[in-house]
Amino acid sequence: MILYYFIKVITLAIISLFFGLSVDLLGDLPDGPCIFVANHKSILDPIALMDAIDRRVFFIASKDLYKIPILNLILNALEAIPIKKNSADVNAIKEAIKMLDDGRSIALFPEGGISLDKSVIKIYKGAMYISCKTGYPIVPVGISGTDVVLPMGEYFPHAGRISVTIGKSIYPDVSMDKGDCLDKMAHEVVNSLNSLINNRNLK
Repeated sequence: MILYYFIKVITLAIISLFFGLSVDLLGDLPDGPCIFVANHKSILDPIALMDAIDRRVFFIASKDLYKIPILNLILNALEAIPIKKNSADVNAIKEAIKMLDDGRSIALFPEGGISLDKSVIKIYKGAMYISCKTGYPIVPVGISGTDVVLPMGEYFPHAGRISVTIGKSIYPDVSMDKGDCLDKMAHEVVNSLNSLINNRNLK
């Protein structure tokens, strides 16, 4: 936990000093644990999400990232949940549900990786499955500007401003058939993320 807040303080200071970070909260955050989902344009997105949210979050990260030296140590220290990419990882889902049941909030990028698309088009439904199964809400987060500050494939930052817009919580209808609940929430999440991104880009 100490490492998490140390990284948060350092990165927030750097982003605020050299680039700028604005955060808009469009609705009240749930009092209890929730599932934060965000669009993914840059390797800076996890940092932007961490810095913008005023609570401890536990990331779900691709197992491929654990193959990168130093990064794997950071992910383990942050207690991130490793997940197999492009597959239904039952163990990762169980671990995520356990964290939520323990009162912790989790965060993930449902596109499954960095996307070059201007809007969110396709997402994996792991977050929606967890929400429909447990009843915990999803909080959509639109991130803009990270792809300008640090575009995909580059390692030296450019001038720019990062904006994070935290949308209204999306609650599952647990009375519905699980498949219908899953599809309904996925549709709502995609629409919400695109709305948050587009509204920010118009400002």
